[in-house]
Amino acid sequence: MKFSASLVSLALLLAGVAEASHMQKRHVRRGPSATVVPTSNPTAPPQLRPAHPPLLPVPPAVPSEVCLSTMPRSRHSSTLNNLPNGVEYVPMLWGTDAVHTSSWNAHANAAIANGATALLGFNEPDLNTQSNLTPQAAAQAWMTYMQPFAGKAKLVSPAITNGGPPMGTAWLDSFMSECQTLGCTIDAIAAHIYDSATNTPYFQSYITDLGTRYNKPVWITEFSGSGTTDQQSTTRGS
Repeated sequence: MKFSASLVSLALLLAGVAEASHMQKRHVRRGPSATVVPTSNPTAPPQLRPAHPPLLPVPPAVPSEVCLSTMPRSRHSSTLNNLPNGVEYVPMLWGTDAVHTSSWNAHANAAIANGATALLGFNEPDLNTQSNLTPQAAAQAWMTYMQPFAGKAKLVSPAITNGGPPMGTAWLDSFMSECQTLGCTIDAIAAHIYDSATNTPYFQSYITDLGTRYNKPVWITEFSGSGTTDQQSTTRGS
């Protein structure tokens, strides 16, 4: 499938980061955002995934490791210390629990000092099995943990799901409204999209809608097209 480069920005590069971070988990069944009308119905069966990502041991003075998948079917992956040439490490503050926030400042500063130009904040706060934050709580946490890095790196919004209200863009609308009041800096929008591999128009319209809705670059940091191997191969080649 082909997307507008002006909207996708660095999305396809960063999608590998998020895809690999979820190698051991899968999304629950989602529907499309209410702002987008797919041309066919999603068909992926319900699947469960754990409430928290696996925690890796982290040296105190360096950013946490991340698994970068560039070839999901073969499970090829890299860590922070073994990134392919030309791939930038982008740290994410996964959630607001102390296990994530206690070392965030040190890790984010270390990443920026080593060339990182962007920071991601909060993984799927609109999903109760992920970082699970209300828009209000997320905006307050943004001001505490992310806002201090404004001007030092691009700050990329919480990565929402493509679920229907109150998830997805409904959640992000409320978050952005809170942020307007608080003065959050949001330089780009992060989103995840899960749907049928044959539903190419929905993937395209969902990403386009995000770009026009928020008038910011869009990063698709996690995506999956469900279906048979032939369906997935056809979509990749279209």
